[in-house]
Amino acid sequence: MAKVSRNRFDERAHAAGTDPPMPTCVAWRALSFGSERRVSRARARLTLGLLAGVVAAATSSPAHAAWWPFSYVAPPPARLPPDQSWLNDVPARSGAAKPKVAVFVLQGDDVYQPVRAAVVQALRRKGLDVTATLRPVDSPAQFREMSSTLKVAAYVDGEVTGEGARHSARIRIRSGATGQNVAVANFSGSTPKIVGAINRGLWNKVGPATMRACSATAHSHRREREPLRIEAGTALDDASSATPGT
Repeated sequence: MAKVSRNRFDERAHAAGTDPPMPTCVAWRALSFGSERRVSRARARLTLGLLAGVVAAATSSPAHAAWWPFSYVAPPPARLPPDQSWLNDVPARSGAAKPKVAVFVLQGDDVYQPVRAAVVQALRRKGLDVTATLRPVDSPAQFREMSSTLKVAAYVDGEVTGEGARHSARIRIRSGATGQNVAVANFSGSTPKIVGAINRGLWNKVGPATMRACSATAHSHRREREPLRIEAGTALDDASSATPGT
């Protein structure tokens, strides 16, 4: 029955001079097939575009690939802190004992203490036994006591003031024998400039006074170690020592 109706419908359409219409199921199938082809082509173009962008971002410099939304720019490497091994005491070597010098914390120095590190290293290059583990005391008498107990020949303290390119560093040398300051060195400029000036010229400014302080302290320590001698005088004659009337 459906076939007969279909034939009659086609005959009427042919008599009217028009093409027979396409069945609905056939038309929908054709439309769906065309849409799938367009979607497939769009997906293929999008995939090719993504691959091309990834390749361009991987092979180009970060500046040229900045347009790509998924480009990865590695962060700059973190700065490592400077070497802090100078804070540790150098093991003593066999042989003659070296004069011991204590370098205290310099007030106002940076967090990693570059100025203090330069002072410690400059004194060690001159053959001194430098320690950076002691803390300062309050009075000359206490400095003398510390010197006698720990065998410290001289002390170094000071401060750093200012900021930027207008830093000022004052380095003081204190005798262990007297507990008093014996030399002062001043440096100015930026922190790197001060560090370089200390490496080059600290010893020229305070070296002689430091060695004199070390010699005086060593002499004072030797006197402390000498046994106590009591001068009893000369023996008295028997006659003079006899008690009168005996």
